[in-house]
Amino acid sequence: MNNIIILGCNFSGLYSAMKCVDNGLDVIIIERNSSCCEEIINYKIFNKQHTHYIQLLNRLSIKYSSYNLCFNEKLLFIINSVLQKAKHIPSKFLYMQTFDKLCYTLLSQSDYSYLKKNINKYDNIYCNISALYGIYMFNNEINSNNEFFIVDEDCNVIINKMLEYLYSKNVIIKFNTDVRDITIEPDNNITVFAKYCTIPVAKALILNLSKDNLLRFKFISKDNRRILNSVSKYNIDCNNIYNDNSIINEHNIQNHLINNLNIVYPIKKTSLYLWNVGINNIIVREKIKNLYSNIFICNEAYSKNVFFANYTLELYEEIHNKIISRCH
Repeated sequence: MNNIIILGCNFSGLYSAMKCVDNGLDVIIIERNSSCCEEIINYKIFNKQHTHYIQLLNRLSIKYSSYNLCFNEKLLFIINSVLQKAKHIPSKFLYMQTFDKLCYTLLSQSDYSYLKKNINKYDNIYCNISALYGIYMFNNEINSNNEFFIVDEDCNVIINKMLEYLYSKNVIIKFNTDVRDITIEPDNNITVFAKYCTIPVAKALILNLSKDNLLRFKFISKDNRRILNSVSKYNIDCNNIYNDNSIINEHNIQNHLINNLNIVYPIKKTSLYLWNVGINNIIVREKIKNLYSNIFICNEAYSKNVFFANYTLELYEEIHNKIISRCH
């Protein structure tokens, strides 16, 4: 019997498979499309705190280099003033309002107007994330004390090297395979039903699927659906936020990233899942980790920070020991 099945041959699926193989597990990856999804949220930019991503890049011999990001000093001053004033506000009030509302409340009209005018796609993002989420991002991801790096390789180089490693370990990847249903057997093993394809029973299942695809499965209870609905999809035309060629060819990222205080750098994305305002994502993420003893949800939408590749990997790392324990 194969120890583990992974649904979704995307970045998180491939990483999950690598970690499982490293621990001696037999792995089957199932993908409904005809090829691997070569899409990684913000694979290009990362900072020194992104240890999981750095370890993966080093393991794959992916080239990256230091980059000295320039800050828009006025925007930085305005944001820092918001962060300082927010220290006196209880967390329960911060996750109940948007980051935009917090800024509107704490800033002068002129500073607030400057903020909205100079942050690219401000309304799409900062009006849809909680104040607590925004504060976390600026305190931990975007600040002048961080050392930043830029990946020199293309996104598909990372994906191809992950695939190369998995194939070398005899991992089976079933493309063009649409899973119709999933059942948990009395012995707690998992049966996956796919059209025109027989899938062996597994001890554990990792779901690297979007919220919409997750909710189509009948085994998910009403209460668990409520938890999984803690994120919502927003139609943010990410392809128009950035000029990929200028970033890749000229490293001209400061105008897009820091000067605009906008850390979103998705690849081929037309929508993003963001945590709902009013949701304490720390508590909800803990609930999602423990929804099942043998089914593990590892979609980037439920990560601590959806805007960086590192947190897609961290989402798996947080449940790694539980997965290995289940399969051994």
